[in-house]
Amino acid sequence: MGIISRGNAPDRKRTGTTVIAAGTNLVGDLTLSDSLHIDGSVEGKVKSDSEVSIGQEGQFEGDITAEIVMVSGQFNGTIEADRLEIVATGKVSGTVTVGQLVIESGAQFNGTSKIRDQHPPRQIAHDRSAEEPASEDRQKASKKEQ
Repeated sequence: MGIISRGNAPDRKRTGTTVIAAGTNLVGDLTLSDSLHIDGSVEGKVKSDSEVSIGQEGQFEGDITAEIVMVSGQFNGTIEADRLEIVATGKVSGTVTVGQLVIESGAQFNGTSKIRDQHPPRQIAHDRSAEEPASEDRQKASKKEQ
């Protein structure tokens, strides 16, 4: 195996991290299979198959879809994630739909939240054919009583 293919086996999960450094202002949409760490300012949409973290000096405005979102800085927008953690220095404003929501003491959350159920809701089906004979039997019974 040569050096060029080392670490890039197709069956291995990628574990890299993209960093938006302090002083960087990014406007646009990002789609990542790896983690993203934001110390600068981002405006747009981010979709990550892994973790998105907003550092203490980081700012984000827009939409995030990720497995895990950790906020130490400022966030304004919508979050769709399996887990959202807002640490003591974090400020989140907007709408979040998550499997788990963790808010540390000192953190700020202003918005609406919806906790996803890990299991889909059970569906109750009504079988009309089962109801009809019962109603017919009641009609026959009421006629007999008259």
